[in-house]
Amino acid sequence: MYECMWCSHLVVHRRDCLRALAQRVEVGTAFVYRFTTSGRPKRRKVLKGRVFSLSVDTRERAFSFYASVEQRDDPDLRGKPVAVGGSRERGVVAAASYEARKFGVRSAMPSVTAKRQCPDLIFVKPRFEVYREVSQQIREIFAEHTPIIEPLSLDEAYLDVTENLQGIPLARDVALAIRSRIKEVTGLNASAGISYNKFLAKLASDHRKPNGQYVIPPEMGPAFVESLPVGKFHGIGPATSAKMNSLGLYTGLDMRNQSLEFMQANFGKAGAYYYWISRGVDNREVRANRIRKSVGAENTFSIDLTEFDAMVAELQPLIDKV
Repeated sequence: MYECMWCSHLVVHRRDCLRALAQRVEVGTAFVYRFTTSGRPKRRKVLKGRVFSLSVDTRERAFSFYASVEQRDDPDLRGKPVAVGGSRERGVVAAASYEARKFGVRSAMPSVTAKRQCPDLIFVKPRFEVYREVSQQIREIFAEHTPIIEPLSLDEAYLDVTENLQGIPLARDVALAIRSRIKEVTGLNASAGISYNKFLAKLASDHRKPNGQYVIPPEMGPAFVESLPVGKFHGIGPATSAKMNSLGLYTGLDMRNQSLEFMQANFGKAGAYYYWISRGVDNREVRANRIRKSVGAENTFSIDLTEFDAMVAELQPLIDKV
């Protein structure tokens, strides 16, 4: 017998409360409950309602958005492997189209390596002003539905649509409306992930790319996470993934089977975050005014700079950019 913190009723099965919670993802504030067999259950507030992560034709965390804009503006590039970046010996891929990704081409890859993996790869010089203009159009569409927008990049953001400005009752319908509007205004496809917290919304967004959307309701959250390889967790990079594997942690279920003390002892402050997300719990709110923590500029040279004076001469333009 369990007591539901939301409705204060006694229920026989935990799934009865989860069913009610699933409805709350669509109509109100969402909570995740830790049930106990005696006394009142403890609750952790997850987020104020309905959250989704929305991205424009981007996979993983790479800026394939750039390549999508180039294919939109040049019909001859559509359906072909495209890389945005420099084709010189020391050039780097800034973005790759889906066609190029099939050959293993990724952002930040040296251009010579990309060309070796995909001999028919077409390089296009970046047009950052155009990308920023399209990004602004997309942000304005977001703002038509909610003021609570947390940008992740030019082409991706978290949105809290609990009290959306259009009065649309279901989060999935808000996502459909935004994706349709983005297609109408920019000609680009967009994907959306909908859930009751940021971590799961991000996973859901990656689940149906390109040009789709996916909902993870509360009763699906823990099960969705438990079979996921730790390397697929948003926020867990290759080094942390390797360390987890060395400790016998390969999936979300492996993490969930560990104590909070174990996770903190091995991963420090991040251990608590890993402990909770393996249970489908993420308390981070969508922050519309996130403070920028760093800013930088870089340049790739055709030859190595070994002389001090030459380095100083190239350093000033980078300082001016910052």
